[in-house]
Amino acid sequence: MKTLAFFLDSFEEGSAAQQVLDRLLFGWPEKGSIVSAPWDHIRVPQQALNPAMEKRLQASSKLQLSKDAKEATQGIDAWIIAPGRPESWKTHLAEDWHECLSNSPARGWVIGIPPLSWCQGEASISPSFQAGTPMPFTWRLPEVDIPWQCPLSEIMLLVRGAYPEAETHGIDALLGLTSHRQGGESGIQHIRLLRGDAVWKGAREGLFSWDLFKAAVSRTHSKQGDATVDGRTQDIVGLGMVPDLARDTRAWIIQHVDGLQSVLLTVDGILQDETFAAKSKDGRLYSAQIYQPPKPNDHRYSRLTTAITQYLEHDKSTMPPERHLLWGELLECMDSMMSQDILVQEWDRKRMPFGVNRSPWSPEGIVSKP
Repeated sequence: MKTLAFFLDSFEEGSAAQQVLDRLLFGWPEKGSIVSAPWDHIRVPQQALNPAMEKRLQASSKLQLSKDAKEATQGIDAWIIAPGRPESWKTHLAEDWHECLSNSPARGWVIGIPPLSWCQGEASISPSFQAGTPMPFTWRLPEVDIPWQCPLSEIMLLVRGAYPEAETHGIDALLGLTSHRQGGESGIQHIRLLRGDAVWKGAREGLFSWDLFKAAVSRTHSKQGDATVDGRTQDIVGLGMVPDLARDTRAWIIQHVDGLQSVLLTVDGILQDETFAAKSKDGRLYSAQIYQPPKPNDHRYSRLTTAITQYLEHDKSTMPPERHLLWGELLECMDSMMSQDILVQEWDRKRMPFGVNRSPWSPEGIVSKP
């Protein structure tokens, strides 16, 4: 009898914990059929559930309620940590859970940012785990990936939302797109932050590619502006409407050691989608929409649940701890820049280059590298 420990600090409707736990208990759609989780028992901390949630979840015979971390992690085959609040990617890992999972031989998955101490190599107590949001795994329109070992010169990712949630899943998606480029991740030199009107001034001055921005916008099906009033087709970029539509715009321009420039740009008021565009060193363009299915079903979590079970059951790993560490450190750097109004930050964290052994995304889910 196989057992999964599922840790959550709270359990609210629409959260990652609710979306993934429901799928593990009741099944989820994959390739035209409903699949079931490969675990016979799923243990959940009883104190995280309110009576209504507990009653609903107990409709599944797989659910087991645990009183504490020691009981929950006893003899488990796998574990998952998930945030219990909507649009949150941070979970408070209580000390007893941290200790139990750090010493567990079972593989695990952190939905969102993992403890950085688990990512820091031989000096740390590092369990075997993966981490991520749904962004690297959800569908793309059209089904476009950056080719394996592609020599990239610039990439731009357009995301929506408030800080830091938009940046958290945006950097997760960005590293999913760039870490399998030619040479892998080479490290970072510096980061520049533009806000408000400075974003569009920077575009005019060539701080990032306006053509790449147009390529990313071309993949949306939800341009704002007059199209939302009367359905007309508009070139909002060519007509110069973008700066007037934009709200609370933030552009993070990241310079990598190998010459790649990554741009993470928020597009609230401009688009209602997440999209990306990338340019290779020989001039080829790759772009797609990172599809966000409608709520409440929010089926991007179906693709994430598939990725989680493939890793926990079959060790189909996509990313090394160094990748998760870079993700967390980038967000720490962004926090510092936002709180102290720093516009340019030199990167002082020395990291060895790393690559990944396969792209985290494909039209059929996680696949071996070609």
